[in-house]
Amino acid sequence: MKRTALLTTLFSLFLISSAQIALAAGATVTVDYNQPKQTLAGFGASITWLAGDLNSFTPADQSVILDSLYSTTKPSAGLSIIRGGSMLCEFNPSAGTYNWNHPLIQSEMSWMNRVKSTYGVNQFLVTTWTPPAFMKSNNSCSNGGSVLTQYYPDLANTMVLWLQNAQTSLGQQVNVWSVQNEPSNSTSYDSANYTPAQFISFVTGYLKPAMLTAGLTTKITVPENSVWGGPSYFDSNWGFPILQNQPQMDADVDILATHDYGANYALDSPSQAALQYNKPIWQTEVYRGHTYNGSITDALSWADSIHGALTTGNFSAWFYWWAIDYVNDNGGLIIYDNTNWTYKIPKRVYALGNFSRFMRPGSTVLATSSTSSSIQATAVRPTSGSVALVLANQSKSSTTVTVSLANLSNPPSSVTPYRTSATENQAPLTPIPVSGGSFTITIPASSVVTVVG
Repeated sequence: MKRTALLTTLFSLFLISSAQIALAAGATVTVDYNQPKQTLAGFGASITWLAGDLNSFTPADQSVILDSLYSTTKPSAGLSIIRGGSMLCEFNPSAGTYNWNHPLIQSEMSWMNRVKSTYGVNQFLVTTWTPPAFMKSNNSCSNGGSVLTQYYPDLANTMVLWLQNAQTSLGQQVNVWSVQNEPSNSTSYDSANYTPAQFISFVTGYLKPAMLTAGLTTKITVPENSVWGGPSYFDSNWGFPILQNQPQMDADVDILATHDYGANYALDSPSQAALQYNKPIWQTEVYRGHTYNGSITDALSWADSIHGALTTGNFSAWFYWWAIDYVNDNGGLIIYDNTNWTYKIPKRVYALGNFSRFMRPGSTVLATSSTSSSIQATAVRPTSGSVALVLANQSKSSTTVTVSLANLSNPPSSVTPYRTSATENQAPLTPIPVSGGSFTITIPASSVVTVVG
């Protein structure tokens, strides 16, 4: 053998050996039960404008769609919060006129009641896209415009009446009320504008007092702005202007909320305003891309978003945009054709469910670490059992992971994996024994695995 050929062969063997050693070394993930973090409120998606379309499907398809969104006993998104729209333009079309029976409102009530009854989902976030047109500076439901200050008392009373009607329809109060969707955007559809100062004036002077008088305990969230932009944008434009040196606003606002659009949509940095004023922060709307993508690659991108939001961003809730969408893009968790009433369930439904189905409201996020940049570990102390850990392998190689459940006083004897991959949807796998608070599991390339016990 020539010297160059020999060197080439030896080098190739060295590369193969090194790769085998690296694979054997695998990764170590540590979950620290002595480092509890934020309490999880849950995961959700919106039914605004589209709830009524559910009735156009066959009864069997309706059940499949809802199972795929809300079930906790079969592969699904496992959503635990429903986001609806208040439709105040339809509810209060003119001064003194109210129409609770408007189809857009009643279709949402029907969806919420059905999901509450069937799946036990009883958390409702209701967002206002626009106040009634006659209260606004542009006298229109769309194209932005601000509430005229003389109508602040009327708007507060309209919101309270809406919440009271919802309480009657749902048999409970709405959990969270968002004062305004994307308050800096003026769009051709329902929209309105608020500045931080306008939020402060309306919430502290009118909305909260009116809610207290009516005996409503619904939580208030602002600003639900469109662009997250990281804490440098959110805190300077919304968080601190709304709360800093505003003790009454601090007392009246329960939750900070943001959407996750814009160039910087990584959720892995916490809002300093939320931390300083001890406010839970929710990410309440996001989707990306205008061409349908139902692949595992798309699903892994959402696993990455949720991982960052929970583990280092300190977010307590994470929402996709629509639960269902008839446009053939990525706007909905489930995409449907509203001419022949067929539907598609993309992989992101199941990747999201690897978190939401097993990490229920009231779970406590735990500090985690991973020795591999490809293995993302997200853990909670669940409401039932002691282990709910999501391991997302963002690489193209299978990785063996040793998990240490540090400082867990009574570890389970085994954990059960549920795997989502290009060919699996939360597939239950053989239980893995736990010994000395540790277990080992192999995570295939481009997959999301939840282990529970």
